[in-house]
Amino acid sequence: ARRITQRRRRNCCLLSQLAYSWLLDVYLTKKRVEDDGIFCSCSLSSGSSVTCGKDCQCGMLFSCCSSNCKCENNCANKSFQLRPLFKTKLIKTEKCGFGLIAEEEIKKGEFVIEYVGEVIDDRTCEERLWKMKRQRYTNFYLCEVSSNMVIDATNKGNKSRFINHSCEPNTEMQKWTVDGETRVGIFALRDIQRGEELTYDYKFVQFGADQDCHCGSSNCRKMVGTSKSVNSFILHNGNSTSSQDQHDMKKRKTTSDNCIGEIIRLWDRRDKMYVPAVVHDYDEYTGMHTLLLDEETTENFDMREEDWDFLPA
Repeated sequence: ARRITQRRRRNCCLLSQLAYSWLLDVYLTKKRVEDDGIFCSCSLSSGSSVTCGKDCQCGMLFSCCSSNCKCENNCANKSFQLRPLFKTKLIKTEKCGFGLIAEEEIKKGEFVIEYVGEVIDDRTCEERLWKMKRQRYTNFYLCEVSSNMVIDATNKGNKSRFINHSCEPNTEMQKWTVDGETRVGIFALRDIQRGEELTYDYKFVQFGADQDCHCGSSNCRKMVGTSKSVNSFILHNGNSTSSQDQHDMKKRKTTSDNCIGEIIRLWDRRDKMYVPAVVHDYDEYTGMHTLLLDEETTENFDMREEDWDFLPA
């Protein structure tokens, strides 16, 4: 009976990890303005039977056709609204946690799945990152799609959160406008065979330090996050990394003020050693933290530029 109970507990833990069936973004921040959409102005040539696709006016602007599209039900530029679903399957990989494989063939350019989760603002994102940092929690799934808009699939999402990194990916993330909302879709870069693992490149600036890469491709960069080019996507998938401590929150554009009173260790560039310090204050206007270095000495720091970590409790 004890073995059965333990097995049930393990099964429940596994189910809790995989129970992600949300199909649409959940907005925890202000939603888009109702008249903020790009409305379809596509029109068919006289006598033409060709419908809208990625080469139509809206498609070239990465905008799905709206309900006033003259193609009506024949419009082929409504991937997010029609939500065609390819059969996929979760698997356990050797080095990268869970992964996602295709259970049917997917053609180049086809919409595979939408990346969904809770839509939050930068402040909420910072608060969640600090909370996970304190708890030493390294599996988080965040995608920054625009200024002050982050999709967090950590607690609510779909299978897309399990897609792993590859330096030679078979899919890519694209940002589209759908009825005025910014949404993220994953599209095939090439033909994908049945049984092939779905991957995309985490080359975008990410939340946290660079991570060891285990993609195994011939052009592997050895590290995830080594590309410093600026892009609108910011993503980190905990399943893909082997890092023991995500302490590089300083790479974020802003730093939350909710760590006041925390004891940290700070790298002293002059003495080449870590020194203890207490977070005393934070100035939202300048983005600077005031640290108490000893009983009488305080100094202001931009924590985004410093090497630091929390001291164990």
